[in-house]
Amino acid sequence: MPLLETFDTDAKTKLFIWNVDESLGVLEGEVDLSIEEQGLYEAIHNERGKKNFLATRLLLKQLGYAPSALYYDANGKPFLADGKHISISHSFDKVAVIISSNKGVGVDIEKKRDKIMNIAYKFTQWNYHTTTFSYENIIQKLIMIWCAKEVGFKAHGNPDITLNDIKVRDFFPNDTYTEIKVEAATYKVFFKCIEDFVLAYCHHK
Repeated sequence: MPLLETFDTDAKTKLFIWNVDESLGVLEGEVDLSIEEQGLYEAIHNERGKKNFLATRLLLKQLGYAPSALYYDANGKPFLADGKHISISHSFDKVAVIISSNKGVGVDIEKKRDKIMNIAYKFTQWNYHTTTFSYENIIQKLIMIWCAKEVGFKAHGNPDITLNDIKVRDFFPNDTYTEIKVEAATYKVFFKCIEDFVLAYCHHK
């Protein structure tokens, strides 16, 4: 899997972005799953879900982790066996992983698609009908708002909150960062456009 980009978000946090262009058969031959993980894998019924499952574990293997080093708590939040914090996101053929040794983190990658307009009312009060932004910038900002809330939810780790509980400071579609408020915590969210995808990541301010 080609590594598209990797960079340090700070001294103890690293972010990786891969392009998954292998077939399911190739991925199956690259990853050795435990009996428990094999059961989880076989319970996935769609090809994209299977590829995401295998790709994540292959990526961790490339970073020096055994597949068994990744586990999830009762709320579905991922952790690494060495105590480091991790967040994972998939969208089509892109996978993003962020790992930190000292803080909770969140990452989200989403393809720019106009279907986001159909669900905007569920996660934002921004009225894009009254904006002077171009159509492309409306899609861009809606995706950015969605990503900002997703990374906040992942980093904060409280399963009882909803996306509507996460408050996003207003920004322009070409901005590279904003801030979000989740309960009493404030996070700085960074944005990056990669091909036709929006990447967002965050950690405590």
